[in-house]
Amino acid sequence: MPILFALWHGRMFLSIQAHRREGIVTMASRSKDGDVIAGWLERNGYSVVRGSSSRGGSQALREMVRRVRAGRDAALTVDGPTGPPRIVQPGIVQLARLTGGWILPVTSSSARPRFLASWDRYLLPLPFSQNVVLYGEPFPIPADAGDAEAGERIAASLDNATGEAVRVTGITPPDVCTLLAEPESAENRP
Repeated sequence: MPILFALWHGRMFLSIQAHRREGIVTMASRSKDGDVIAGWLERNGYSVVRGSSSRGGSQALREMVRRVRAGRDAALTVDGPTGPPRIVQPGIVQLARLTGGWILPVTSSSARPRFLASWDRYLLPLPFSQNVVLYGEPFPIPADAGDAEAGERIAASLDNATGEAVRVTGITPPDVCTLLAEPESAENRP
């Protein structure tokens, strides 16, 4: 059974580092920023498909399905390349339905983070920082679950894991990354 790593865009750096050289297939946008990210991912042993929710997404999804069916695990930043932050886009649910892959939420935190002034308040760990990568419980997408329901479950799993990572590292993230002990619904998230 394939594993589909699901992660928030703003928490991808440490999660990606934890799975270097494993041949995981992932997606990078067809933008200039995507060029930089794709190069970095490839240098770290990932198999990169180019596309995003705004450009070339359906073609990229078909290629990811092909690679997952051929035996690869996959990873997606589920809130996409441009957000909105912490709102699950439909690609991960479609990939799970088409491949039978199980969702594995993965997140990270750092005791000495630098949060970028980006749409997702991207977390970069400062040198010599204590860092943690945490996983939620893996789960399949039930055949009778609607896309919105599946997306909410993925978001709740990621929020719970990220909240635990924040507690472990003892930080107070900026608003977009702040997680309560009980996850908010998608409508109430910043």
